[in-house]
Amino acid sequence: MESKAPWKQTVGLLALILFARIIFKWYSQRAFFRRMAKEYNLPCLPNHSWIFGDLITIGKTMAKYPPDIQGQQLPYFLMKDYPEIVDTGVIYLDVWPTAWPFCAVWHPDLAAQFTQEHPRPKHEFMRRQFRPFTGLKDLSLSEGAVWKKWRAAFNPGFAMSNIVALVPAFVQEALVWRKYLEQVAQDGETVRLEQSTMKVTCDIIVRAVLGVSIGVQTGKDTKVYPMLKKSIAQLVTDWSPASLPKLLNPLRPFTLQTSNKILSDALRDHIYDQFRNHERTEGPKTINSLAIRSYLKEKGGAYDPDSKLDPDFLSHAVENLRMFLFAGHDTTATTLCYCYYYLHRHPKALEKLLAEHEAVFPSSDVAVIAQEITSKPQLLNQIPYTTAVIKECLRLEPPVSAVRSGGPDFFLTHPVTKQRLPSEGFMLWAVSKAIQRHPTYWTDPDDFVPERWLGGEIRKNTWRPFELGPRGCIGQELALTELRMLLAMTVRDLEIIPDFDEKDPYVLGTQAYQAAVSGELTSHPKDGMPVKVKLRQKVAG
Repeated sequence: MESKAPWKQTVGLLALILFARIIFKWYSQRAFFRRMAKEYNLPCLPNHSWIFGDLITIGKTMAKYPPDIQGQQLPYFLMKDYPEIVDTGVIYLDVWPTAWPFCAVWHPDLAAQFTQEHPRPKHEFMRRQFRPFTGLKDLSLSEGAVWKKWRAAFNPGFAMSNIVALVPAFVQEALVWRKYLEQVAQDGETVRLEQSTMKVTCDIIVRAVLGVSIGVQTGKDTKVYPMLKKSIAQLVTDWSPASLPKLLNPLRPFTLQTSNKILSDALRDHIYDQFRNHERTEGPKTINSLAIRSYLKEKGGAYDPDSKLDPDFLSHAVENLRMFLFAGHDTTATTLCYCYYYLHRHPKALEKLLAEHEAVFPSSDVAVIAQEITSKPQLLNQIPYTTAVIKECLRLEPPVSAVRSGGPDFFLTHPVTKQRLPSEGFMLWAVSKAIQRHPTYWTDPDDFVPERWLGGEIRKNTWRPFELGPRGCIGQELALTELRMLLAMTVRDLEIIPDFDEKDPYVLGTQAYQAAVSGELTSHPKDGMPVKVKLRQKVAG
């Protein structure tokens, strides 16, 4: 009888070893979770399974919602199914092997402990997700001295005084977008609003960072935006079945490397242009030009426009710009969509916003409004109700949440019960959706009430769409200014009307629920927010 070929024996042995490792990991993970839950009396879901952990219980909850619902809403949905956990402020979940086990926090003061009081490092979940994208050199993922150095370099560019100086350039991109919306109104077709909001916000963040108009909206740009989206589409957020096609695609690393290289080369060229023209550039300084100023100051010596940039500076600058482009176009575009959506659904709020704009910008002529904003960007700080609308949209529909690493010596302390809660082996998750809709901290938490932001006391640590603490989003003021400007240049005469199918499902009272969209990483409006655009019949001015 012939023996099996050696290669078959080798493959069989490797398969057996792999299977044994999976079983060992599986058992170890379940045993660890149960040991920690028993030892520390952790708040957990009922019916934890040795085989499936909490996946079956979670699956039953998520089955009540559309299959494309975005996963960051899970803890909020669990609060609805298990009212007994609402007041605990935290729950431990065992979701291995789809993701790390995590400690989901919705008590605002618990979240503050690992984001503000004792900021924990970013979790390996995020590091694995973005390592192929930025090499962990960006502000979001870097740590320690590297983070401090680059945060200091970029802070001047994101300062409010500098953002205000850049507003005239933003207005030019907004005018391009308006032409598109006017054409949509003329055609009478239904479009996915988010497709255009992502393009205009990308054009604006490029203006802010590099000081050039690359023409994402007009199609002139063939490298930055296309390669940015192509790279993002290759990133993996978890190990769920939905991610398996990407995880198992042998061409994925090559595709990601290629798109990253094209994007890096394009950004590098722009950085060198700014460097060569650093002393000749007049007018407001862009975010990257101020970083170059910091670099030159640190380097010392005479400025030589023909010299080579330090490779370390160039590498970190490219990776940070890459992340700025991602964060600057994605979440801002989503929030803009929700502003139009909620304003349409709440006519009284829209009426108040229009009255505010009519008072600050008396003419309804967009050319006049654009000129007024260009000459007096500070006018955007005189529309508080508009800011309230934006903040309320971000409260109801936060696009992201913060995740941090636990550690053997780091414990959370419950503000009420004083229970010590371990973090070792868990991903710490500040669930912004659950915190910002929690009935203990917000009156009518699921209702759209912009007035709550006008003079009322907002409970500390409860509004965190940009996160709080030293690692909070550096672009918060840029995003808010950009959103105010875009609304000011559109709402007076353009009516943006959601156009969902009447059969589309509702989640939390809305058809524009936060969905997981193929090729994207954060929460996005269902179906990209289908809308029609019409000219308003009555316009003051």
